[in-house]
Amino acid sequence: MFLYALTLGSADISISEILNIFSSGSGTSKDIILNIRLPRILNAMIVGASLSCAGLLLQSMLRNNLAEPGLLGISAGAGLGAILTFIVPVTFSFFLVTPVSFIFAIFTTLIIFYFAKGFKSKSNNFISTNKIILTGIAISAFISSINGLLLLMSGSSVMQIIYWLNGGLSGRGWNEFNLGIFFAVAGIAGSVLISKDLNILNLSEELAISLGLDLKKFQRICILLSSVLAATAVSIAGIISFVGLIVPNLSKLLIGNDHRYAVPCSVILGALFLLAADTISRMVIAPSEIPVGIVTSLIGAPVFIWLIFKKNK
Repeated sequence: MFLYALTLGSADISISEILNIFSSGSGTSKDIILNIRLPRILNAMIVGASLSCAGLLLQSMLRNNLAEPGLLGISAGAGLGAILTFIVPVTFSFFLVTPVSFIFAIFTTLIIFYFAKGFKSKSNNFISTNKIILTGIAISAFISSINGLLLLMSGSSVMQIIYWLNGGLSGRGWNEFNLGIFFAVAGIAGSVLISKDLNILNLSEELAISLGLDLKKFQRICILLSSVLAATAVSIAGIISFVGLIVPNLSKLLIGNDHRYAVPCSVILGALFLLAADTISRMVIAPSEIPVGIVTSLIGAPVFIWLIFKKNK
């Protein structure tokens, strides 16, 4: 899929030419591959891997298969940062979209965790998962209303904002990749390290505590890792729906609930899924393209429904 995506675009480049790009490739082909297609493909892969891994962490921590980064307001917070950056009358504001949206996403997660911490049960030392979900939904709805108001007031920047809110990788290059790769790798590595504890938590909160799991500390680790991964993905590509929801469930449907295997499987499937969706998004109406967030929903929903029916049979 990686090689196939490199060949597609306004200029046709064969796989053999790609494999020999450093030895016999022309200057134009080499520039297209190394400066346009390759960074976009790598960005698509780390965004897909980060979203799916974040979704798996949230679903496991909250023990809710419908949990995903948008549920906790991470996407809405990043969207607020991006919209504010777009409407600021500064010529270089576009280059600040990725770092500013990343900071806003992390800050939103901290706010949600702070408020949810105030609703922890009196009988134990950890936060109820239902209260985390409800707090996230409330904060997300509040920020989304602010985003809608700012969108109405955005004037000439409205098209840029709408495209970003629907998710897309057009124009994403090495700068975005270099900013995101460290956080993506760190978050995925951390998720792999805690995969055994996710198996313990999957039993029940009370049983996990009886087996020696520090649930309060573990909740903080899960929220930190998932927020860093989701913030990385959203800051690079905007708000892409369905990946953090469908891919973790696909992974568990295919190989089971053992997180030692579900985490790496989810990461690989997420990278493949978004790479395929991005390739489709730029080829359907070429030379124009549609937001990749629309493609992920159009492809993901039928496949997910089919797998559910197949699993039930």
